[in-house]
Amino acid sequence: MMKKESISISLKSTGVLCALYMFLVGINGMSSAIKNMGADTAKSIFSATSDPFIALFIGVFATVLFQSSSTTTSLIVGMVSSGTLALSSAICMVMGANIGTTVTNTIVSMGHINKGNEFKRAFAASTVHDFFNILAVLILFPLERSFHFIQRLAEWIASLVFGKVHSIDVLQEKSPIKAAVKSGSKIIEQFTLDNNIIYLVVSVLITFVMLYSLVKLLRSLVLAKIESFFDQYIFKTAIRAIVFGMIITIMVQSSSITTSLVVPLAGAGVLTLRKIFPFTLGANIGTTITGILAALTGTVSALIAAISHLLFNIIGILVIYGITFLREIPLRCAEIISEKSEKNKFVPPIYLLVVFVLVPLVIITLGQ
Repeated sequence: MMKKESISISLKSTGVLCALYMFLVGINGMSSAIKNMGADTAKSIFSATSDPFIALFIGVFATVLFQSSSTTTSLIVGMVSSGTLALSSAICMVMGANIGTTVTNTIVSMGHINKGNEFKRAFAASTVHDFFNILAVLILFPLERSFHFIQRLAEWIASLVFGKVHSIDVLQEKSPIKAAVKSGSKIIEQFTLDNNIIYLVVSVLITFVMLYSLVKLLRSLVLAKIESFFDQYIFKTAIRAIVFGMIITIMVQSSSITTSLVVPLAGAGVLTLRKIFPFTLGANIGTTITGILAALTGTVSALIAAISHLLFNIIGILVIYGITFLREIPLRCAEIISEKSEKNKFVPPIYLLVVFVLVPLVIITLGQ
């Protein structure tokens, strides 16, 4: 029995490495295809992102559609790498992706809607993530637009690792990761008969399928053994909850999975809202690893965009969770909306529709 389990783990681990390689191939192929298609085509596709405010809501809506901030940030990194998306717009889009990704666990909580107090607890546990990310954007977005402090800090970090930063500089060609990935992308390009549109479509499909495969494989390897340890080990202190939220999200490559996992535990009354809150913040940090991985095969600008996502989440946690009155705002908002949702079952679907669909769509449409 132990031998079978060991073989299963080995096969799944090999599958994770293969899926990760193909994911990077897909990202690199997408970047190359967009670049080959020419700046005019790219500008017509992404013209709405020239306005930072519109870019923010494109990030929200795209992530709602993809149900994954990892996918959105990977696509953003690919576009920055190809030179078709400005770095400043990309940073705004990843801020929006942080809001959009919370829709998944909020939808998960709807499964408890007919269970009174259980639903109240579950809905509060899911929406506290929404309100934290919205508050982080409200505080940091105007500061970033005025002072570009996140971009500058990300540029400084990138310069420490890769030397002087220029927007069109490419990461060191000697990188074995990049060489291996470029070889894989070249095979895909030849397979598509050098047709850039087909090359782009195939690359995007590979990226999506491999990201989905990574999530499924990592979930089967990790999550089955985690749930029973949550209350005993993970939630003893806020710092420990943040660290474990980050680690688990890195392992499963999805903050949606990590945060959705604790919603049923909150509904059952096993975990309180205040215990869950720091755990979701750790998931915010962990989800940025996908974008950083995707940036490893691109330009320095792509890396800066990925680092900016990481910095946005870290700074948001330090500011909001570190200041007591700000820390209470997401908690109180989650408690209020969950109380109203328990009394009126129309509140949750209206909330989801307005925050994650109608508001982004209206702003994007008006900005065209």
